[in-house]
Amino acid sequence: MREPLEQHRLEPTEAFIAALEQALAARTFVRLAFGKPRKPQLGQELPPEQASARLVDIKGEAQLSFLLRHKTKDITRNARLPHAGAAVSELLHTAFHNAHLFTTEADLDLRSNNKGEPRLYRNKPSLREAKVETHNRQKQYVLDASKAPYLAALGITSASGHLKGDKADKYRQLQNIINLVDQCVADSGLREKAALRVVDMGSGKAYLSFALYDYFNHHLKIATGLVGIDHNQTLVDGSNALARELGYSGLRFDCATVEASQIGAVDLLIALHACDTATDAALFKGISAGAAVIMAVPCCQQELRPQFRAPADEQALLKHDTFKDRYAQMLTDGLRALLLESQGYRAKVVEFISDAHTHRNVMLVAVQDENFRQQAVRLEEARALMARYRIGHQNLASLLGAAGRFGQ
Repeated sequence: MREPLEQHRLEPTEAFIAALEQALAARTFVRLAFGKPRKPQLGQELPPEQASARLVDIKGEAQLSFLLRHKTKDITRNARLPHAGAAVSELLHTAFHNAHLFTTEADLDLRSNNKGEPRLYRNKPSLREAKVETHNRQKQYVLDASKAPYLAALGITSASGHLKGDKADKYRQLQNIINLVDQCVADSGLREKAALRVVDMGSGKAYLSFALYDYFNHHLKIATGLVGIDHNQTLVDGSNALARELGYSGLRFDCATVEASQIGAVDLLIALHACDTATDAALFKGISAGAAVIMAVPCCQQELRPQFRAPADEQALLKHDTFKDRYAQMLTDGLRALLLESQGYRAKVVEFISDAHTHRNVMLVAVQDENFRQQAVRLEEARALMARYRIGHQNLASLLGAAGRFGQ
C-alpha cells in the first residue's frame, strides 16, 4: 500500500510544485495530469473538466504546454519554465484538487481527501523516457464536423455542422478516446508503420469505428484497414452502408459475437463496453493476434462477484454489498491488467472521461513492450490475488491457460 510521502517543512502542494520544478530543471519531467475538478465559486467561470501538461520546444526554448479541456472546447496555454510552477499552483488552487506528475525517477500523486486536505504519494516511475516535443509537431486530432461528415450521419452534429446538445458527452468521450489512442500509438511505435490493421470489438453504432478510421487514414495518413465487429445485424448493415456512402473503402463491419469472431493479425484492438466476460474474450483475441495496443472499457462485470470472499481482516468493510460490488469490479480489472502484463504488455487502468458523464469510465490500456521483464512476477501477483479472494475461475486467465500461454 502506498504511504504518504513524509514532508519536511513543505506542505504537500508546495512539495509537489518543488518536485515539478526539480524535474523540469533536471530534464526528468515526462508529463503532468490533473484530476478531480473543483466546484466553481459563485460567478466564477466553469473550470476545465480535465487538464494535462507536456514539455514542448518553441523556437528553441523549452516550455510547459497546458491543454485545458472544457465541455465544448479545448484551450492550450504555454508557460516558460521559470513560471511553470506558478502556473501549476494556480490550477491546483482554482481548478483541480489532484495532480499526477510523471518523471523518469518517480511518479508523484497529489491527492485530496474528503476534507480537502492534500496528501502526496510517491511511486515507482511508470514512464522511462523524457521527451521535449517540437511546437510544430503534427497537429492534434480534433473531431471537426467540417472534415468528418460521418458526425452528422451518426447524429452527433446537425446537418449544418453544429454539435447537438444531447450529444456533447458522446463527442467528448470520442475525443478523449482518440487522444488516448494517439498517445498509445506514439508509445508503441505504430506511427512509424506504413500500414495498420485495427479491430473495434462490439462496434455498436460505430461512432468510434468511423472516428478511428478518420484518425488513422486522414490525420496520421497511415493506410489503415479497420474492421468493426458487432452481433446486431441491423447495426452492421447500416454501418457498412455509411462506409460505402463515404467512400471509406478500408472500413467494413462484420456480424459476429466477440467470442466467435475471427480477426487475424491486428495492430490495435479496442473494445468498448463488451459485457462481462466478453471483455476477457476481447483481451484474449488481442493478445493472440499480437496486437501492439489493446484498449478496453469493461462493463457489467459479474463473473467474480458470486465467487468473491473477503478475507477475515477485510470482512468489516466488505460486508457492505455496495463496497463489495465496487471492489469486485476493481479486482476484476486489476487481475486483467496483471494478466496483460504477464503477456508482455505494460498495462494501466485510467479514467478516460469524468464519472459525471458515465460511471463506466474506466479503460484498460495495454502497450506491448519487448523490454518488459516482469511477466512471471505479474502472473504470480494475479494468482495470489485470486487465492486471497478465493476466486476459482477468471475467464481471461482460463483462456490464456488453455492456450498454453502461461509458463510452468
